[in-house]
Amino acid sequence: MKLKTLISTAMVACISTAASASVSDIASMVDSPRLFNDFSGSNLVFNSNYDAMGSSVILQENNYGTGGFANRHVSWFGDMGGSNVDFDYGDGFDMQMTMQINEASNVGNVEAGFQADLFGLGLFGVLSANGEIAAFGSVLPFHSFGTGLYNIGDELMLRMVHTPGDGEGMGAPSTMEYMYNNLTTASGWVSSGAIDFTTTEGGIPSSFDMFTGVGAQINSPASDAMVDISYSNITASVPTPATLGLLGLAGLGATRRRR
Repeated sequence: MKLKTLISTAMVACISTAASASVSDIASMVDSPRLFNDFSGSNLVFNSNYDAMGSSVILQENNYGTGGFANRHVSWFGDMGGSNVDFDYGDGFDMQMTMQINEASNVGNVEAGFQADLFGLGLFGVLSANGEIAAFGSVLPFHSFGTGLYNIGDELMLRMVHTPGDGEGMGAPSTMEYMYNNLTTASGWVSSGAIDFTTTEGGIPSSFDMFTGVGAQINSPASDAMVDISYSNITASVPTPATLGLLGLAGLGATRRRR
């Protein structure tokens, strides 16, 4: 049975809406290598280590040979039984991780970061070709922080906070806030602010399965391409009303910039 949590809607400091906390079911990482497998002969090392205090994932791939468009490898948040956790409309969550693309040589583009799967695949993370940090695809609200923000080798913290709305198809919609902190360039935390969902339901549809995790899509690799990505300190928690209230304060002084 899913646990229940209370998430504020009208005022972040007040508790008003009950929601099932799928995040509380997370007890594993479920590896799905070669979700896209256009380069089936590549040499791949892809594994995860679950830790409630901070999980980790390693992705290393080379010797792609010939193929089509892309390979995609994802490690999903899973439950105790090793099944993917389904996130629904009322599931507030706060997901964080640290990511480093150590190498991406002779590759058209690497799309690395948080992954989502519902009505297509989505990403909140990095596009290595132009250094863009952005969120797009699936049901994720779109946002681009801009290009030239990430270089290969940078250590990057990513965070996204989902706040449920008033209810599916009624009242205020759910929101997603995206944040990044480039530790290498000392950017500090930069926030998108809370962005409304634009789905018919005004949030994540509960009648469909939505999976979330970390991983990367490697686009147009040359036969001798090499990719090495590490993900660490991966956590997912249920935001408390106090946390949501803190996130709702504009700017948070010097700790958070908006872009």
